[in-house]
Amino acid sequence: MEEVRNDEFVYPVERSELDRLCLEMVREYSCDTVYFKDKNSHFLWNSKQHAAQVGVESAEDMLGKCDFDFFPETFAQAARNIEIEIMRTGMPRLNIAEELERPSGKAYFLASKYPFYNEKNEIIGTWGISHNITDQKSLEKELEKSNQKLQRLARVDDLTGLYNRRYFYETLDRMISIYEARKDDNLTFAILAIDIDGMKYINDQYGHPNGDDVLRMVASSLICNTKKADSSFRVGGDEFMILVPDCDKKSAIILANKLACAIADTRVPMGDKFEKITISLGLSVYEKGMDVSELISSADRKLYKSKRNGKNQVSF
Repeated sequence: MEEVRNDEFVYPVERSELDRLCLEMVREYSCDTVYFKDKNSHFLWNSKQHAAQVGVESAEDMLGKCDFDFFPETFAQAARNIEIEIMRTGMPRLNIAEELERPSGKAYFLASKYPFYNEKNEIIGTWGISHNITDQKSLEKELEKSNQKLQRLARVDDLTGLYNRRYFYETLDRMISIYEARKDDNLTFAILAIDIDGMKYINDQYGHPNGDDVLRMVASSLICNTKKADSSFRVGGDEFMILVPDCDKKSAIILANKLACAIADTRVPMGDKFEKITISLGLSVYEKGMDVSELISSADRKLYKSKRNGKNQVSF
């Protein structure tokens, strides 16, 4: 190649030849799709990658055709609408997120579209570049799933599937803030402190695997016998808490007795026999001005009262 000097910069070839070579490199080797269209959005020039994307042998096979010949109507119409606006305003559209349904699954692209000018600076169409970000999207979705799983693990007890101690304190603190700010004093919320009676005996007599079965049974009963709005937590070995929003003391007592009866009526298999399981409960109802420790302490004191008075009962 003969070097051509232009002022102080030296071109390896004539400028016109260089322009042709650069365009040819883009057509042949660009990993992104590159295209030029006329005012009717018919293709004038396409990269090989664009041809591969739409499933034709050669970029020449796309000449004179449009997006409607290769893509779903909604996708093609959205592209056409953007191109009409670009030609009307002369303003490019950058980083357009595109989603394309394919037999193999969804594909995602990030596209930028520009006005296409002639030598008289008149808009004669549009041109654009589209970058395939499907792999990136897949990675983002995997990361999102992982983050959701981590968030779940951070607040869920593995053994019982109930929320854990950490999330109990977060939820209780948030609930106090909500009810402290409410003007309607007709309804409040309650917490139920729950302890399984005789759990040490079960673990000692039948082993911890059977003890774990008891914990799972109790957790299941709590979920089945509370409303969707109620939240159940395992806060310790055999200790549970339930938050009951929008209730009064009477309805909270009814719920507590319902839970005690439901669990007492269930027999858990232990080896070759079935054991009756019971729980003791303490109920505390939130009053404005109470803080987290005061509310929990009140429920715990009433729970211990149930234990002292013979277990399998509710104190309030």
